[in-house]
Amino acid sequence: MAVTKRRGRSVGEKTAEDIRSTALDLFYKRGFQATTLRHIASRVGIQVGSLYNHITSKGELLFEIMETVMLDLLEDQRQQALTPDVVERMRLLVYHHVKFHGERAEEVFIGNSELRSLNRTQRQRIVGLRREYELMFQKELEDGIRQGKFLRVDVQVTSFGILAMTTWVSSWYSSRGRLSLEEIADIYSDMVLRGIWNPAAGQLQTHLRRVERDNAKRSLAAAGASK
Repeated sequence: MAVTKRRGRSVGEKTAEDIRSTALDLFYKRGFQATTLRHIASRVGIQVGSLYNHITSKGELLFEIMETVMLDLLEDQRQQALTPDVVERMRLLVYHHVKFHGERAEEVFIGNSELRSLNRTQRQRIVGLRREYELMFQKELEDGIRQGKFLRVDVQVTSFGILAMTTWVSSWYSSRGRLSLEEIADIYSDMVLRGIWNPAAGQLQTHLRRVERDNAKRSLAAAGASK
C-alpha cells in the first residue's frame, strides 16, 4: 500500500514524531504516572489503539526519550573531546554541557525525575550511559593533572560537583533572561577552569589565548590545503 508523503516524511513518521513530542510535554508537565495513553492519543488526535502502531508501551516511550537524550549528549561531547589541548577540552565539555542542558531542559528534567519509573533493564541502561558520561569528565581531569595543568583534586568528587552545578542550569535558565545561554555557558566554563587550574602551569588566560592562536593557524592551514 502506498504511503502518502508530506514534505519528505511519511504520515506514519510524522505521527510518531507527534507522539514523542506530545509525550515529552505531558511527562514534563504532569509526570509519567499521571499521564495516560489516552491523554497522549487525545492530544495527537488519534485513537488510543492507533498508538500501538508506533509504540509498544508508555514505559517504552519514556525509556526512548531518556535514552535518546543521553545518546545525543554523549555524541555531542565526544566531538568536543577530539580537541588536542586538555584545558580547551575541559572548557568545551563544560560549555557544551551547559548549552545542551539549557536547550533541552524538559528532557533533562524527565531524565532526572523519572528514573524510578523505568524497569530494571531500562534503568541499568540509563545509569550505564550516565556513568559513561561521568567518566568523560573524570578522564579529562586525570589528563590535566598528569600534564600539570590542573590541581591534584579528588577526580570523582570534582567531576560530580562540576556536573551537578552545570546541570542545574536546566532548572532556571530562560531565553527571556538577562544573559544568553552562550554567555552563561562561558561563565560556567570559566568558573570551572579557574577552580581546577594549577597556577604552577602559568596564567590560565595566557594558555587559552595560545590555544586559540594555534586553532586559528590549524584552520588556516586546513583551508589552504583544501583549495
